[in-house]
Amino acid sequence: MKIGTIIFIAIAMAFTGCGASSSSTESGQKISKQDKKAAGFEKFAKLIESGSYQFVVRSATPTGGKTIQITSEYTLEAREGTYEAHLPYFGRVYSASYGGDGGIEFKGEPENLKLTRNEKLYTISVNFLIRGDNDQYTISLEISSSGYGSLGINSQKRANISYYGQASELKP
Repeated sequence: MKIGTIIFIAIAMAFTGCGASSSSTESGQKISKQDKKAAGFEKFAKLIESGSYQFVVRSATPTGGKTIQITSEYTLEAREGTYEAHLPYFGRVYSASYGGDGGIEFKGEPENLKLTRNEKLYTISVNFLIRGDNDQYTISLEISSSGYGSLGINSQKRANISYYGQASELKP
């Protein structure tokens, strides 16, 4: 009799735990994963389309290298049609300039700016070409419905590098 009671209590607790983990709105309606993704996608798509956002880097992966965790704050910022980046660089340099810090830095207006919404995958992509002081960069940024995304940078003088991070509103 004790074993039957214990089993009954365990099953009841399992069902109660499952019900408590589902999401609901204030009116008690359940929200599906698809609805959450769609809402997140719209939020970040509007942020990116506004042209004022930042992408904070969390890790970097050079071509042919291991992923490196980033502990300092490095960003790509978009502000009123101008893009500015202060990013670390790890990888092979084909043609180095003297006196630089070794990172990827640029500030200016992008050329061939293209925003693409993928409603099926709930992602928004930003692609453009921009010139730095001594190099030209092809930028590819893709943000998911959660705000996390990847930033790929192709350079004329360096091996390609990818960054992983999160998009957010600009800090004042």
